[in-house]
Amino acid sequence: MKKIQIIMIIIILFSTSFVGITAGNTSIKTQSLVALSYYPESHDFGDMLKGQSNSTTFEIWNSGCCYLYYELQEDEEWIEVNPTEGGSTYDEHKIITVTVNTTNLTYGLHEGNINIFSNGGEGNFKVIVNVKFDNLIDITVDEAWNLLNDTSNGIQIPIDVRTDDEWKDEHIDTPYPENPKHHNYLEWYDPDILQDFISTYDGQQIIVYCKSGGRSKTAAIMLVDNEFNGVVYNMLGGIKEWKNQGYPTDGYTTFQIMNFQPNIGSISIDIKNNGSYTAKNISVEIKVTGGYLSFIDLTSTCIDCEKPLEPNETKTESTIKDGFIFGFGPIEITVSVWAKNADKITVKEEGFAFGFFISIN
Repeated sequence: MKKIQIIMIIIILFSTSFVGITAGNTSIKTQSLVALSYYPESHDFGDMLKGQSNSTTFEIWNSGCCYLYYELQEDEEWIEVNPTEGGSTYDEHKIITVTVNTTNLTYGLHEGNINIFSNGGEGNFKVIVNVKFDNLIDITVDEAWNLLNDTSNGIQIPIDVRTDDEWKDEHIDTPYPENPKHHNYLEWYDPDILQDFISTYDGQQIIVYCKSGGRSKTAAIMLVDNEFNGVVYNMLGGIKEWKNQGYPTDGYTTFQIMNFQPNIGSISIDIKNNGSYTAKNISVEIKVTGGYLSFIDLTSTCIDCEKPLEPNETKTESTIKDGFIFGFGPIEITVSVWAKNADKITVKEEGFAFGFFISIN
């Protein structure tokens, strides 16, 4: 009888080693003999260049008793663990190596997990990395201005990546020869247009900007992701911050052609700048054709005229510098004006030539 009592006591004591009873709610909780523990729980690799690899480690151990059996599973292809087959431990701390490879990652922040499955519970080790490109550099508007005023280290080309209307309405103004250019980055989703751009600026330094910095970042990433061979500066804050810092802007203007005046053997016209920006690199073409037997055919041009035209200012152009108009019969006068920052406009008038004398209807 004593032997049976002793056996019963041993069984009761053994069972209470892994069963706990909580008073009050009279709930019973089974305590695990095996308990998964690991440290640390995450690792941030920080900034890494595209194409680089780096490694870290964490430890797995059993904080209970008996054997812990575990398996590891990465949820991203750019994460690799070693050993890959998992393992087991009784009271030893197992070292797990985690390696990341950014070769196939896009620009920006990436997160992944190593999931841990075991007979003592589950967990996950979080991995963070921020991918950067060695030829993509974020700069402030002050740094952009300084680069554009210093050509000693190579000429930086400002590229506005906004829509055509936004570009015409207003864009940054820079010192010569770093003249701003416009390429709507939305067109780069056509691979042929993107490759044309990359070929055009191959090996050069460009500064991309937009209204506030979002679209220019996307455009810059598109370039480096497609192996742009050059340096891409992304101007933070865009033209909005550029103006906040007091730097100059430019935009498109409009012309008005008026006051057709006949002179002896020539015709003159007035061109007015109706916009709010100075017209630069103005070009004017005056063509006079007609007469009996189409005898009259004179073209007078001023391409990239040296003097800019200020807002509300008027300039006069005449055909006299390119020859005399002589003939008989009806004539047609066609005047076209355009500029670096103004779309081409054309106006036609009719007249009559009688020798060197000209009348305009």
